[in-house]
Amino acid sequence: MTTAFTEVSRDYDDLWLLTRDYRGWMLKKLLNHLNMQADSRFADLGGGTGIFTHLLSQAVPLESEAICVDPSGAMLLNTEQYSGIQTRCASAEAFIDSGVQLDRVLIKESIHHIRNRERFWKKMRSCLRPNGRVLVVTRPSLPEFPLFSRAMTAFSESQPELDILLGEIAASGLGAVTSREEYRVEIPKDRWYAMLRARFMSNLAGFTSDEIEKGILEIDDQLDGNQIRFIDRLFFVVVGHELA
Repeated sequence: MTTAFTEVSRDYDDLWLLTRDYRGWMLKKLLNHLNMQADSRFADLGGGTGIFTHLLSQAVPLESEAICVDPSGAMLLNTEQYSGIQTRCASAEAFIDSGVQLDRVLIKESIHHIRNRERFWKKMRSCLRPNGRVLVVTRPSLPEFPLFSRAMTAFSESQPELDILLGEIAASGLGAVTSREEYRVEIPKDRWYAMLRARFMSNLAGFTSDEIEKGILEIDDQLDGNQIRFIDRLFFVVVGHELA
């Protein structure tokens, strides 16, 4: 999977900019749910280019450097443009296995990359300080994204259902509170198709260029006009000791 991210690393942040206001909307939600403090020891697991690691640490100036963790070295190279960020080229599991003590942890749209989540959450319980919290941002297994049928199947098969995720968290002894958020997206077709061609989602990495083009034709046959409209629905799951 790191190879797939290597190919899009330079443009990744722009690819995921669904609308002009999307990043600001997301940052506001992250700040609200994380409730970071100046003395928080913060790690962004699967943080990629570090864009939200940076934005969060700017919004709440931290006494210690934020840590951006990602298995893709190419993605982490983008963090060099930001100050006040440490990087760790590792999987989320390997980083937590190190026993690092943390107050705040962000896992934004990357929980599906963690292979053994049951073990991960048990390790996280020992890494999370008493008043610490983890924020998981994830989507339903069947989002409203206009994906072609095979891409939707690939997404659905890799995305853990919310009730399964909550069960895994509960089994570790941690508690969780879930909020549902919605963002209305209107985007030009050409922009969306360019995102698909760039394989902006990891689930698209296994498709050839020809398969992507056939998929775009499939989508185009189902949509009228030059704009694509959909609702991006997300789950914000706050995890912590005090929520158990």
